[in-house]
Amino acid sequence: MCFSDLRFVFSRCRRAGQWFAEIGLFIGADVGRVIYMEKIRSVDNILALQSGEVAIWGANVLEMMEQIDALERLLSSEELMKAERLKDEQARRMSVVARGGLRVLLGAYTKLNPNQVTFEQQVGGKPMLKSDEISFNLAHSGDWVVWAFAASGEVGVDLEYIRSNVSYSRVARRYFQPYEQKALAEAGDALRLFFDIWAAKEALVKASGKGVFAAMDKVELPLVEGLVPDETVVGNWFLRRVEAGSMYACSLASNQPVLEQPCYDFGGLQWGD
Repeated sequence: MCFSDLRFVFSRCRRAGQWFAEIGLFIGADVGRVIYMEKIRSVDNILALQSGEVAIWGANVLEMMEQIDALERLLSSEELMKAERLKDEQARRMSVVARGGLRVLLGAYTKLNPNQVTFEQQVGGKPMLKSDEISFNLAHSGDWVVWAFAASGEVGVDLEYIRSNVSYSRVARRYFQPYEQKALAEAGDALRLFFDIWAAKEALVKASGKGVFAAMDKVELPLVEGLVPDETVVGNWFLRRVEAGSMYACSLASNQPVLEQPCYDFGGLQWGD
């Protein structure tokens, strides 16, 4: 833990007009940030998604070691092969948690066994349920996975671990608009701003189903005083930042207004027999 960066953030996730008070350690916990998230103990207690709601779930892979084998058993043969091809053990675990957790949560929302959840791909390669009854997206970076779910419309989420070994100026010249590059050059914390912009752009592109690198440079992101606003509209898309602590940038995009954004901790969830 980096005590020089110790500070507490109270990110209040609201549903049905009530503020949740149970503490959950979310993405920023590695630097001492504490963010409020709701803990749900059983998949049987997961409520149906409401109109205008996008539910965000998060999991720290390092805290999921005891569940890795159980999650792995939920994967399809194709998902298993993809995970096994990864040479880095942390990357393999990340893949298992991301896909296994997705199956658990989609199973809960659709009342299916996680093994029975079937996927297909849109034209741009974006995965979707074969039944098309729930819209979803996922992202992972660093030690964390996040999932986003909505009852209708399209959603996209991106998570970025803020790391200094990125040639952000070169990347910005390739994928950022001139005014975005100017804001980056003038920023007090250019590294943070770079990842905030990238996460916002990627969430929009992922929601649209277009290839990330093919469409990233075409996204024009409105900035307010040189920063990514907490909420904004880009074309037909509604964009909002998701509080993720000082070491991560996270954004959510939807083609429908997001009226509620409950946040849940996947780490304590129980599923199966």
